[in-house]
Amino acid sequence: MNAPIAAKASFPVRRMDFEFSEIPRYWFHNDPFLSHLLNGLSALFPDGERFFVDSIRAVRDQIEDPLLQKEISAFIGQEAMHSKEHAGFNRYADAHDIDIATLEQRVGAILEIAKKYLPKMHQLAITCALEHFTATIAGQLLRRKDWNERLTDPIMRKMWLWHAIEENEHKAVAFDAYQQLGGGYVLRAFYMAVSTIGLLIMVSHNIALLLKADGQLVNYRWGKWMWWLFGPAGFFSQLIGQYLDYFRPGFHPNDHDTKALETAWKERLAFS
Repeated sequence: MNAPIAAKASFPVRRMDFEFSEIPRYWFHNDPFLSHLLNGLSALFPDGERFFVDSIRAVRDQIEDPLLQKEISAFIGQEAMHSKEHAGFNRYADAHDIDIATLEQRVGAILEIAKKYLPKMHQLAITCALEHFTATIAGQLLRRKDWNERLTDPIMRKMWLWHAIEENEHKAVAFDAYQQLGGGYVLRAFYMAVSTIGLLIMVSHNIALLLKADGQLVNYRWGKWMWWLFGPAGFFSQLIGQYLDYFRPGFHPNDHDTKALETAWKERLAFS
């Protein structure tokens, strides 16, 4: 009798090692606002990704599904690599006297409080909410040619698009674990609302501090920047529907199918 085939994760862990020493100050479209927008987001990732990993590790011994266990292992591997590479990227700022390190420390302190005082399922509900944010924004970056083509620095382009692909590859793992452990609608909806407020405050604060330190806070291009983000065809405006879908009782991350988009970009970037 043939032995059963062991379950295998549906996505791989890619080992990356980007070199950030030659990254220009304004690496995104040679634009201070766009560069600091993603710098401000990147300040969240080293400790944020570790929080995601810790939250799912804390409950994985209760997961009986062997396939989900494999997915969790791959999720942990991908998120650990994201944390490593964004920590390395954030050090690019040191050479330009851009203080991302202080922003990282503040994020880490907030997440340590959450880990200390919140029950495990509450932490996992936060991870589910923030994974929806990252996957939705990542999908938009992959989808919008007018945005991904602005990533003209080759290293930064590959790093951010690699991250975007993987956020969509593993977007359902924490959610599936939450559901298998009996996590309910009210808790996940509550933490999406709380996470939304917290994320908006942290990202806005990060961007404002980075722009102020760079002498760019009072800039005549604010109108154009807000139009790019929040106009009728703005980057974030077009994501409102996908964001709100999380509050639908029957929602699942895979309802937003990005498989074709992931495949197209993996081929373009020569990823397995």
